[in-house]
Amino acid sequence: MTNPMIWRLSLDCISISEIRRWPERSGPEYPHRVSLNTRGHADAVHVLNEFVNGSWLQDADLQFLPELLNLAPDGGGVNLREEGTAVRQGGRVHIYPSSTFTPGANVSYAEFCEVVRLNLIYLELRRFWIERPQAKVLPVAGLPYYDTKRGFRVRQIK
Repeated sequence: MTNPMIWRLSLDCISISEIRRWPERSGPEYPHRVSLNTRGHADAVHVLNEFVNGSWLQDADLQFLPELLNLAPDGGGVNLREEGTAVRQGGRVHIYPSSTFTPGANVSYAEFCEVVRLNLIYLELRRFWIERPQAKVLPVAGLPYYDTKRGFRVRQIK
């Protein structure tokens, strides 16, 4: 029997966008937000949203995102310290909030990987449109964003 506290989720919609006003500098913490529309228990939705927006997943140069895409099928995991842990069990991934011993969410590994892939692509677009111009003390050229219906787009800054 499945543990009733492990809530199963299905993803319906994904969007990614900057959460601070531009063209100001965003600073190193939480420059973007991944928003998920899901079907499932509200507590599990919260656990999954908190995990995918963890500070360790805000940087493409860290290896956490690529590691999440390559979890071993039977117990491979990634620990984000205080922000939670993801452990793959076959075709599903269990998300453990903080340092708990019971998963708070259970989602399809394929759907989870889609979120991770989109986050990686978004971070590369962010680097091109925002971080490189700022590094050269140039104005920000555009703001990348993603939504399920339209795909990746860039809002031009005037």
